Amino acid sequence: MQKFLKSTILLLLLFTSLSARSLDDIKKSGEIIIAVYDNFPPYSFLENNKPKGIDVDLGLEIAKSLNVKVKWYFTGSDENLADDLRNTIWKGNLIHKTKADVMFRIPYDYDYMRMTDISTGQLETENVSIKGPYQSESWIIATHKKIIPKINTLAIFAYHKIGVEVDTLPDLHLSSFARGLFRNNIVHYTNFSKAINDFKLKKIDAIAGLKSQLEYLLEYHKNKDKYYLTDAIPQMKSKWDLATATSSNYKALSYYIDGVIQKAYEDKKIEKIFKKYHVEYVPPIAKSQ
Repeated sequence: MQKFLKSTILLLLLFTSLSARSLDDIKKSGEIIIAVYDNFPPYSFLENNKPKGIDVDLGLEIAKSLNVKVKWYFTGSDENLADDLRNTIWKGNLIHKTKADVMFRIPYDYDYMRMTDISTGQLETENVSIKGPYQSESWIIATHKKIIPKINTLAIFAYHKIGVEVDTLPDLHLSSFARGLFRNNIVHYTNFSKAINDFKLKKIDAIAGLKSQLEYLLEYHKNKDKYYLTDAIPQMKSKWDLATATSSNYKALSYYIDGVIQKAYEDKKIEKIFKKYHVEYVPPIAKSQ
């Protein structure tokens, strides 16, 4: 708790006077403010107080192309993505008023980009520009091969325990599947690392989560003989692209970042970044259309 408070105070001190800016302003200032999710390996995390992760490395590519330094804005997740975008990109944090120039890990998905606020009818993404798809992500289920060698139907979890992080899509989908057929066998976690630990200790037989995250946390590249992974989850949309978001006031910045990411994709730099973290790279669906 003390470590968390120190980190929070540090972030407040670093970002109190920062706000999103145009491409020209970023170049003149010599720095770019990049928002990534806090404690979210393998995408963004601190290792010996140094930013690491897939999104961090890709952010450094953007900064390098502009010949500027990075000020990292590590942010937590709010109740929904609309809140994250409001607090991080277009309005600013309620406490320290910080705005980032760009934020990573935003769904590049037609259905999401057409979602509206229930109370106002306004598009949830009206104040942001989402471009630069760089990865296709998916929800998957991991099992211990010797216990569950294959999943033909989710009904198998009427006999086996599966762990999920609370309020995620797998949690909602599995809890309601077949009118709650195996609801009693779903183990809920507020901390995903605790779920991973319980899975490794075989306290649960399966775990549902993001493909890249499970591959990284389970060191799947070294344990393919131990674990079975599948994204075949019936009746659930389990694959989507991820991209970056900037304020809609700065379209030139958004298009510039899109160009940097496209070049990194063509040069296979993105693929190399994923390989560095021992995660399989799945190109964005948008790149194949």
